[in-house]
Amino acid sequence: MNTVEKKELHDLKISGSGTSGGGKFDAVKISGSGKIAGDIDCHELKISGSGTISGDVKAGYIKTSGSSTIKGDTKAETITTSGSSKYDGSVMAAEMNTSGSSKVLKDLIFKTFKVSGSCKVGGKIQGGSIKASGSLRVEKDCEVETFSSSGSVHIEGLLNADRIQIEINHESSIKEIGGETISVKHHNSNGLIKQVVNFFLQKEDYLFSELIEGDEVYLENTKAKLVRGKNVVIGENCDIDTVEYSGSLDVKQDSRIGEKVKI
Repeated sequence: MNTVEKKELHDLKISGSGTSGGGKFDAVKISGSGKIAGDIDCHELKISGSGTISGDVKAGYIKTSGSSTIKGDTKAETITTSGSSKYDGSVMAAEMNTSGSSKVLKDLIFKTFKVSGSCKVGGKIQGGSIKASGSLRVEKDCEVETFSSSGSVHIEGLLNADRIQIEINHESSIKEIGGETISVKHHNSNGLIKQVVNFFLQKEDYLFSELIEGDEVYLENTKAKLVRGKNVVIGENCDIDTVEYSGSLDVKQDSRIGEKVKI
């Protein structure tokens, strides 16, 4: 007598070129060129080929190493991407790691976010901690608890975090920065190739900002209109129009400050 093992949720696998409808699944795996028309709710989603999902995705674990597109909103416990991923909606995750190329057209919300590849966010970022060693571009505000960057960062709005650590390796720009402890340091890389590339691209290893405001502020290789803080240290290669400080101010000789104001 044959026994049939009952499984509450079945798997969905597309290994060639195929299209499926949405629904609830245990595991969804796309290793070919697969399309899912509709919303999916699953324990895990793995895309190693070229996958497109036309609706919303709710998953425990998402891993993409190919080329993936999710046209709706995405909610997951963990997202790991090493390929090219595009999210046309918003993304909400407890943990997100990207070593490939990711685009989020709307908002990105998380507890922890690590980017060693490139990530572009069309909306705002909200979350716990960011550790970026690649390229991060945010079209709106970025509000997190801790922010650490050693790559290239461009934020069109406000970066607000308790602790901010930025290591300048490439030209970066953040419209406004607010935090308790702010540290901007230049990574001394005097490679000839880097110098030649910067010369031809007319780029400089500086952080450009309109406003930097914090309690403890340390800056190197920064060009800003206004720096406001309690205890401020202006290190080497800075060009600041105005510094307002309530505690102490320490300025290195090779930096320019237009106006110093004790408040």
